[in-house]
Amino acid sequence: MFWNGRFPPNFYIEKTDVSGLSNSEAFNKLTSSDVDKITVSPIYLDLEGRILAYKPSELGAQISPYKTIKSLRAAAYRSNYIADLAKRMLGNYKKQVAPISLEINRDIFKAVLEGLTNNIDSPSKEATFALLEGGRYKITKEKTGKQLNIKKSIVNLEEALQKNERRATIETAIIYPRVYAKYLVKFPPKSLLSEYTTYYGSHDSPNRVHNIKVATGRLNNYVMVSGETFSLLDNLGEFNQKRGFKEAFVLYNDGLEPQYGGGSCQIATTLYNAALLSGLEIVERHNHGIYFTIYPLGRDASIYTSTRDLKIKNNTSHPILIKGVATDKKLSFQLYGTPIARKIYFSSPLILFDGESSEPYNIMSEEAKAKIKEALLSGKSFSTYVKVMQEEGGLSKEKTIRSHYKFTGDRENIKIIRPEPEQ
Repeated sequence: MFWNGRFPPNFYIEKTDVSGLSNSEAFNKLTSSDVDKITVSPIYLDLEGRILAYKPSELGAQISPYKTIKSLRAAAYRSNYIADLAKRMLGNYKKQVAPISLEINRDIFKAVLEGLTNNIDSPSKEATFALLEGGRYKITKEKTGKQLNIKKSIVNLEEALQKNERRATIETAIIYPRVYAKYLVKFPPKSLLSEYTTYYGSHDSPNRVHNIKVATGRLNNYVMVSGETFSLLDNLGEFNQKRGFKEAFVLYNDGLEPQYGGGSCQIATTLYNAALLSGLEIVERHNHGIYFTIYPLGRDASIYTSTRDLKIKNNTSHPILIKGVATDKKLSFQLYGTPIARKIYFSSPLILFDGESSEPYNIMSEEAKAKIKEALLSGKSFSTYVKVMQEEGGLSKEKTIRSHYKFTGDRENIKIIRPEPEQ
């Protein structure tokens, strides 16, 4: 009766002797045991053919007493008393070793994997295209990268431990480049498709000009592949001091406040107009809340953190090269590609003041200029409508750019939330 429901003699759960123990007694013994001392083998990780051995605790592996005892219930059940008694009297119990069920602490194992990334991860490199003098150009070859797949590797170890196996594969993935040299060789983006230039305002600070130069450098020589949707925010990255940006005025809550990256909206406006002149598809665009006359009326673009982006889709069949040049006075963007038979026309801006029911005024109309000037000086908010006509392959299409402004920024009516710091 004593042995009924207990583990038989000479029975081990890996290195732990549980002979004669009941389930609850074995459970308590496992609970108080050191996982490294009672397991018979380390955990092996297969990393690209290299086998790495770890103590279970180093990977966050923990004993699961409940799962272990549950899987061994049949071993502790004594159904034939006479046969069992004979075995004990004759000492015929052979040593039995059962596996311990382990569970993984994901946070600890993730930290181990992250430590391995320093020797595994390598970024991919795009093929590059550089225009040289005399119509020549230079193409550099791409390079594939590699990245450790932490999520899949954790799942692999969990699945192995569920099967009471102590070996799992660390997954890696190839990171393919976005631009390939053979693509640029076949369709070199060497023909000028469009260009656009904006000039700085009379009150622009050195910090703002500095930011424009930094941002332009990050975009210069960028290759937009066919079908790609280019995100300006994604390619500029975070605006902070570490990445070379300074604090300059940005339009924030209808006022001017210095923030890192101030001036980047001029990048957006200039690139936006170059894209319009190439007939590229504008996926996302936002105008400023206040209109500044250094930009074309109804054709400005603003960006801000994650809420306002400029997204442009390359709707041609070939790559497009972005070239940018920022000086102390102006900013220019040129788009190069394979020549396409597109013609782009803009209508004169139509302007409609809020609260008026009349037809929109044509900004180029002499009879409307006085009315427009008077309304702008009075601080009225207004909307603009600019039509873009595109001709290609004997077909024409038209779209309207709609913008809404609270007032014009030429007046001394924009509050300064706090002054802009010096360099």
